Amino acid sequence: MSERTIVVDVETEPGAGDAAEAEGWRAAVAAAVGEREVDADTRYQVEVYFRLPERGDAPPGHLNDLVATTIGALGGAIGWCPDRGRPHADDARVDRLIAGKRTARGGETLGARVRVTEMPRVTGRPA
Repeated sequence: MSERTIVVDVETEPGAGDAAEAEGWRAAVAAAVGEREVDADTRYQVEVYFRLPERGDAPPGHLNDLVATTIGALGGAIGWCPDRGRPHADDARVDRLIAGKRTARGGETLGARVRVTEMPRVTGRPA
């Protein structure tokens, strides 16, 4: 399979964790990436850049929690993990992660730019 990339701009306030407000974020991410056929041995790179509301002197939210919640909603793009209660993305398929957060600038919509890229297949074991 050749390298494929999905790039979406999710336009709603990002949420994290298991809190009720994170459900809207998960749903928005899942709807934005959609569903596609996924080979069982495909590996992925995920890039996500969050635009967050201004609260005090720094963007809110722990980056690791925002990323984990976002990746958990990417099952339609990277495959689903079986037997974990509610559906979760198979995050073990993510081999490379690039992430950042910042306060949204004047006029920008809160949300995130998400890019999911199939990584080239490598034969043999890593060094």
